Amino acid sequence: MKEKLKLVKNLLEKRSARRKEGKFVVEGPHLVEEAGQRIEFIVYAERLPIVEKLIGLSVPAYKVSSKEFAALSEVDAPQGVLAVVRTFQSKLDELLKGAKTLIVYCAGIQDPGNLGTIIRSADALGATGVILSKGTVDLYNPKVVRSTMGSLFHLPLVTVEDDAETIKQLKKNNVKIIATSAEAEKSCSDTELKGPVAVLIGNEGAGLAEEIIELADEVIKVPMAGKAESLNASVTTAILLYEISRQRSGGL
Repeated sequence: MKEKLKLVKNLLEKRSARRKEGKFVVEGPHLVEEAGQRIEFIVYAERLPIVEKLIGLSVPAYKVSSKEFAALSEVDAPQGVLAVVRTFQSKLDELLKGAKTLIVYCAGIQDPGNLGTIIRSADALGATGVILSKGTVDLYNPKVVRSTMGSLFHLPLVTVEDDAETIKQLKKNNVKIIATSAEAEKSCSDTELKGPVAVLIGNEGAGLAEEIIELADEVIKVPMAGKAESLNASVTTAILLYEISRQRSGGL
C-alpha cells in the first residue's frame, strides 16, 4: 500500500507525475462519485456510502488512519475519501454542436481557482465544451479539480498546442471568434451572439495576447457602471455566458 500512497502524494504535488502516469486525484464524496468508471483505486479513512458502493463494485480500496489521510489531503477539513482517476481528453469535433456551439477558450488562465470556476460556469450555462491553450494552468491541478465541483466530468475538455491553428479550425466550422478586452468599444449586450461562438478568455493580469486578439472576429467588453478597473476572469466568463444564453432564449 505504501506505493499507492506515494503515488497519490506525487499526483497531488507534481504536474510531471500526472502527465507521466496519466492519472490525477479527486477528493471528497461528491468528486469521487462524479469520477465514476474512471477511478483506478480509492483511499479512505471512513466507511462512507460512496466507499461502500465502490467496494461493492470491486474497485480497489485502501484503508488508512485519519492521521494518514490528513497527511495526504490537500484541504483543511478532509472528507475521508479520495480517488486516483485516469486523465482524459476530448477531440475538438466533440465541442462543435452546430447552431448550439458555445465554446469557452481559455488562453493563458493561470489561477487554478479561476480555471475551475470557468469550467463550472461553462457547465452551468450551457457551453458545449472548454478549450485550454498550452499556456493555461494544468487541468488536473488539485485546486482546479476542486473548483470545478465535478463539472470537469460533464463537459468535453480539449487542450491545444497551437492557438492560431485551433482558431482556424473553429472558423472553418463557422464558429464566430469573440475576444474579450476591457479596452474594447463594443459591449457584449450590443453584439449578436446567437450563432455558434467561441469566447476567448485571457490571462488574469495581461489579458489576451495581441496576436490572439487579431484572430478574433469581434472584440467586446463587459460594461461596468462602477469604478472597478476590471473583473475577475471567471466572473467575466460567467457574465458573457449568461448574455449568450439570454440572447439565445429570445433576447437581442
